[in-house]
Amino acid sequence: MADGKKRELLPDVLRGFAICLVVLGHCIQEGSGEVYKLQEAYFDDRLYQLIYSFHMPLFMLVSGWLGWYSMKTTDDRREQLRILGRRAASLLIPIFGWTALDSSRHFLMNAYYGYPHAGLGQGLLGYIVNSLENLWFLWAVFWCFLIVWCMHYWFHDALWLYIVGFLMMFFIPDGLGLGAYKYMLPFYIIAFYFHEGMAERHNKENAISRLCEIICNVYEQAPIVLTLAAGLVWILLFAAFFTQDAFIYLTGYKLLGKDITRQLAIDGYRFIIGLSGSCFVILLWKDILQQRKGYGFPVFSCLGRNSMGIYIVSGYVIILGIAEFTQGIEPSYAVNLAEMLIVLLVSTGFTEIIGQIPAIGRLVGKMDKYGTDKESCTT
Repeated sequence: MADGKKRELLPDVLRGFAICLVVLGHCIQEGSGEVYKLQEAYFDDRLYQLIYSFHMPLFMLVSGWLGWYSMKTTDDRREQLRILGRRAASLLIPIFGWTALDSSRHFLMNAYYGYPHAGLGQGLLGYIVNSLENLWFLWAVFWCFLIVWCMHYWFHDALWLYIVGFLMMFFIPDGLGLGAYKYMLPFYIIAFYFHEGMAERHNKENAISRLCEIICNVYEQAPIVLTLAAGLVWILLFAAFFTQDAFIYLTGYKLLGKDITRQLAIDGYRFIIGLSGSCFVILLWKDILQQRKGYGFPVFSCLGRNSMGIYIVSGYVIILGIAEFTQGIEPSYAVNLAEMLIVLLVSTGFTEIIGQIPAIGRLVGKMDKYGTDKESCTT
């Protein structure tokens, strides 16, 4: 990812490309007919599998890369806490805000149809549980950021502590999304420390910096070879081994109560294919942008800047709209692509509009004057 004082094009383009894949995957799942969805046939769909082999790791690598900007070394404890608070607000306000809207919608629907209401205690408990399960990827970014923040500022990036932590994760339950969070964490960490190493790539005393220097030298001498090598590894792994077992939702992450050898093989395979596929896409887009001499792709950049809002809003558009109107259709990629374009257009427009309203802009990832992000497609 390119360095420079100007806003980097590559992260925005990557996020824009990745959010297209997210929406397409959800359209395949929800917009291919009721029978297709009820049978969970999408888990056997090769395009769906291809998307899910790398798109979440790609998003997390970009998040880790950008996370380094927030945590540039500072010795001031107040500044460190401010960094954490600002990041927590940007991720948790949308989660709890949209869950509150969902709860209000269900309350009004129950009142309209005359269904009994839950008591205050039960309703509050339900809200908390729903919040913990809602918008899981934002939770994943939050926990990854929090872990790296603690390691960076409190434990001076202690490698041994990371190793102990990774070993412990195999024995922690996967409930409430923890399996997916554990799957995402290594990608965030890799990108964060790679960015740190890139920033200090000439520091010979830092092992990460020396490794980054080697990787950069290899890439600079043979960029196409490295790009194609990553792509070849990804495609071969996908063609030869990808099955339903590779989905984190189906097989989880923990080792307890499972065939340990098989689960370790699944976890390792998921990591390697996710990393190789993501590296291929990152390097490919980097090469393309270099060939275009810094001229980006405005559509992807726009989608990237609005990716959080699109991720949130698209779920409602697909569930309340696309899924309802496509119950009787047969699976079709052409239909799914059309659905994707409609969902992206509606979600981006909604995000742009909501993002301009200071009181509620945070619900779609747009920060107010005290935050960090008030960008739109028009800026």
